[in-house]
Amino acid sequence: MDATELFRAALGVLTTAQLLDAGVTRREIDASVAAGKVERVRRGWIAWQPDPMALSAVREGGCISCLSAMASLGAWQPRHARGHIRRADGQRDRRGSDEKGCRPYGPNPPVRASVDDLETAFRCALRCADAEQLIAVADSIVHGELATLDDLREWATDAPKEIRTLLDRVEPLSEAGTESMVRVRLCARGIRLRVQVWIGRRRVDLLIGDRLIIECDSTTYHADPEAFQRDRRTDRIHVAQGYLVIRLTWEQIHDEWPAIERDILAIVRRGDHRWPGRLRPERA
Repeated sequence: MDATELFRAALGVLTTAQLLDAGVTRREIDASVAAGKVERVRRGWIAWQPDPMALSAVREGGCISCLSAMASLGAWQPRHARGHIRRADGQRDRRGSDEKGCRPYGPNPPVRASVDDLETAFRCALRCADAEQLIAVADSIVHGELATLDDLREWATDAPKEIRTLLDRVEPLSEAGTESMVRVRLCARGIRLRVQVWIGRRRVDLLIGDRLIIECDSTTYHADPEAFQRDRRTDRIHVAQGYLVIRLTWEQIHDEWPAIERDILAIVRRGDHRWPGRLRPERA
């Protein structure tokens, strides 16, 4: 991997040690700084086309960690998640603030990169994230094969028991953060459901009882017109077969949840999530 690729992978900020390990000489680094091609952020740190959050974290004497670091590595990130910065033990904000930033359960390793590795970031999230966020992020890590559930359990060894037990609720089949959020919220209300269920040749996000389908749209998977048309076609087919379909947008899940939950509970309390005998479809 050349220096350009290294910078991009590190969000534009590298340590001098990382550049030396990649075969860049100190003379080359100094010449690039003098020519204005790269910026010396502080002693031992060099920036090239940096991500603003990564640049700010290094200038403050730390690195991107927790939910922010995991998002850069491919995990789901909660809405409005603030920039999370971790500092090594004894390292204060270079701007003079006493704020400690994120800290992991277990050992707090030295800051050797602009973005924490997945394990350290996850151990910080165990302390920072709420239950719903942690389960949803863990869902995305396991589903995306960034780490196994056994890895997450090992990384959580030093966390309190009530946090470790949240990992028992991780669902590797969950494909989106919004889907995880809805699942966690409905299960908290005692609603039993299944995840990623095949109905004929089509798969649905969540199935409550026999026939209540919940589809959770996300900005990632439902931004293109073809997906929009395909989803509506699938909904029509399911309704024709006698299923009830509730399709929730990303914005609705975040902003209208109390009303959504009230409506779902009303359907379940009436028993409409179960097949009446005359509507039960024949098995293919």
